[in-house]
Amino acid sequence: MTYRLILCLLLIPIPALTLHAQTISQPFASLERAVKAERAGWAGEKNRLSELFNAERRQLGDKFEPELLKWLGQDPERHYWISFFLEAESYLHGNKRLPQLSLLVKAQGLSLVRNKDDEESQGYVVGLSITAATLSAELGFWPLATAFKDEGEALLKKNSDLSAHVPAMTEADRLLYESIKSIVAPPNIVIADPNPPPKAQVQAGILNGRAVKLVKPSYPVEAQKAGASGEVKVQIVFDEAGKVIWARATSGHPLLRTACEDAAWQSTFPPLKLSGQPVKVMGVLLYNFAQ
Repeated sequence: MTYRLILCLLLIPIPALTLHAQTISQPFASLERAVKAERAGWAGEKNRLSELFNAERRQLGDKFEPELLKWLGQDPERHYWISFFLEAESYLHGNKRLPQLSLLVKAQGLSLVRNKDDEESQGYVVGLSITAATLSAELGFWPLATAFKDEGEALLKKNSDLSAHVPAMTEADRLLYESIKSIVAPPNIVIADPNPPPKAQVQAGILNGRAVKLVKPSYPVEAQKAGASGEVKVQIVFDEAGKVIWARATSGHPLLRTACEDAAWQSTFPPLKLSGQPVKVMGVLLYNFAQ
């Protein structure tokens, strides 16, 4: 009886330990936690989020693609951002570009929101279709590029308010997008980033000297190879606690802008009060790169 009792006691913790190990090793769990911790969610500090994603990619190895497609599930926001992490140079962190997989993820994301009437879903259609069109053109899939472009432009023509969901584009991508034939969009359409900043009560000018923590941007490898240098201007808004809640590069070399935006997201500032009440502040951060 004693032997049997000891054996039972030894066996009891095993399922619990196994379950715990499965929980720890759940694919993309660390990335999910990081997104939830970000005040702006997926729109937050994308440099850190993409680092976690690429670490998961390396760890999964040959299982990466099937596990990724399983994890993406029915979430269009995941599809949107992960498609960028798969092909944008600034988000690869040493990993190889996967443009074909990125295009597949964009197409799956579109299938989740296509024909829905709410503004959020239609916004995803605009963003995903425009970037899918550009990526299709890069890969030489011109008829597919036209189909994606027509889909996004048709929605923009129907509802101009959706222009807030048009993604930022490098000059090279903008020119490529313009080169795609479309029966909806006129030639030489200008793609900009009209995404408005949060309303701020104070316009503060250049904020470099006021920062509590001013993070220095990394110098992307692809930017070094291309000889990119000069000044990059990033417009920001920080909230009542001094945390950056919006950042957008408005000038400078395209290959340097994302690194500067990521640095701006990590910077912090002393809270500002008006009449004793904390307020949001808009200003500019300047970054300089020299070869």
